[in-house]
Order: sequence, then C-alpha cells, then structure tokens
Amino acid sequence: MRVMLIVACFAFSAADAAEIHLKDGSVVIGTILSLKDTEDLIVDTEHMDEVVIEWEAVREIRGTQVIEVELFNGQRLFGRVAVDDKGVSILGEETTVTLPRDRVFTIAEVNESFWDGLSIYTDVGMNIVRGNNEVTQLSFGGGIGYDGVDFETSVDATTIINEQVEGQDLRRATLAGNYTYRLPRNWQVSGLLQFESDDQQGLNLRTLVGGALGNRVYNQRRMRIDLHGGLVVNSEEFDGQPRNESLEGLLGSVFRLRSARGIDVDLSLWVLPSLEQSDRVRLQFDGSLSIDLFADLDFKLTVYDRYDSQPPPGNDTNDTGLTLGLSWSY
Repeated sequence: MRVMLIVACFAFSAADAAEIHLKDGSVVIGTILSLKDTEDLIVDTEHMDEVVIEWEAVREIRGTQVIEVELFNGQRLFGRVAVDDKGVSILGEETTVTLPRDRVFTIAEVNESFWDGLSIYTDVGMNIVRGNNEVTQLSFGGGIGYDGVDFETSVDATTIINEQVEGQDLRRATLAGNYTYRLPRNWQVSGLLQFESDDQQGLNLRTLVGGALGNRVYNQRRMRIDLHGGLVVNSEEFDGQPRNESLEGLLGSVFRLRSARGIDVDLSLWVLPSLEQSDRVRLQFDGSLSIDLFADLDFKLTVYDRYDSQPPPGNDTNDTGLTLGLSWSY
C-alpha cells in the first residue's frame, strides 16, 4: 500500500533508525524489518507501529542498521544499506557494494538473539462424512523452524485421525526434520530425518534418513523452484512382515508460489527409486493451499499422496488424503 500522507516521526530515539524518502515526498523514520518478495518494505516506527511501503514507491533510504540483503542468485550480503538513484548500496565493514534494485530479492533484519530467528505454526482441521458409515476426520499439525545466517532447520509433525462409527479408528502420523546449509549461487546441502506410520496401509513405522544436494533453479519475486538429488536409507515395517531396510535414490522438486492476494501454494514431490529392488519406486507428494483470512490466521487446504509400485499384499499402490482447516503462525 502506497503511503500517501507525510509521516514525520521526529521523536524516534533508536540509534539505528532509518530515513525512508518516498517518491510522493513522504518521509518515514523507523527500523527496517524486511523487504518481502521485492514488493513490500516493512518498517517499524515508534508512533505508527509497523508500516508497509511499496518498494517501487521508495526514492531514497538513509542510515539503516546492519541488515541482511539476499540477491536473486542466492548471494547474501550484510551491512548498512543506502538506496538512491544509483541503486542499492550495502556498506560492509571493509567494502561497499552497489547493485541495481532489480537484483535485490529480500532484505531482512539481522536476528539479535536466538528467539528472533524462530518461527512457529499450528494447524487444526476437521472433515465429517455421513453415508453408509459415519466418519469424522480430525487433523492436527505444527512445526518450528529456525533461520540462521547460513542455514535453516525445521521440525514438522502431523496427525490425522479417522473416527468411524462402524469400524476401528485409523490414524496417520508423520514427524519430519530438515537441516539445510546454504551455499553460493543458490546451491544447498540438506539432511533429512522422517518418521511415518499409517494404519490404513498397515505401516507400523517407516524411517527415512539421508541427504541431498539441491539448487534453486528458478527464483523470482513470487515463485521458487528447487531441484534436489541424493540418497536415503529406508527402514520400514508393515503388519505381519519383518522389518526391511534398503537404500533408495532421491530425486525431488519443491515449488512455492506467493500471490499478491494472500494466496500461497506449496508443493513438494519426491521420487524414491529402490537401488536394491529394480522394480520398486515410491513417490511422496505433499501440497498445501493457504488463503490469508486476517493477521496470522489462514484457511488451509492440504493434500498428500504416497505411491508404492510394490506395496505389501492387500495394500493399494496409492494412499491419498485431503484435509481442510485453519493455520496460525507466530
């Protein structure tokens, strides 16, 4: 949203306050928190709380605190930032780099403490089916992540409970941890650990441990595409069968879309060909559609599909589910 009124915050006392001069003559004084998707500059002011300014409306910026600047090619720079007609200048301790504005992907406040880098979300959903059988599906999910200077890590958990009037209740649970270390030119090295159980498929427990090398092959304001390749060890146990361990390849893609209207799409597809059974291939697909309702509350639709070309006797090749619910991030 373009700031149309002249904002004067002369009493702002923070030493790291910046002056943001807009093309319409307005001046906003405050601490820069972030530049999201090369579109919205978020500034914390003393008298107006957080102000959202269109990046294209900014004419000049002076006197920022030390902040992090990420370029579209994945390079990260740290320093005080100045913006003028020449472009964006990052003033580091030893060098100054000046770049065109269109090369800047995001700007973020440098976390001053461990707690500043944390992000947490929770999901809850419910579906009710009435027909030959009455089924109530409840879903609960949550996750915590940390974004460091050169790495990011996260832990996510999901539980889906199908309560049936006629029949036994069925549960599906997943717990996944991920660690990613960022390399130059949008390359990254990742380690993963995943636990999964599914009563519907008779899966008591599947454990995946492995690593991958990936690259962000497409990185624009609203869209990202990552490709990954690596290896995982699959340890799984089904009802009535002994535990089996095997080595699998990992080929994956992660897609992210951020709409200007508050609609977000996240998709991931992992292809896991067995390196010990030539005729077995597994696929893991997860997707979510989030619609911003207000503040940090979203309406969320999630879908998953698990494919196994050689499932245990009596199991289908596909296990698919869809849930509707609400998500709250903080």
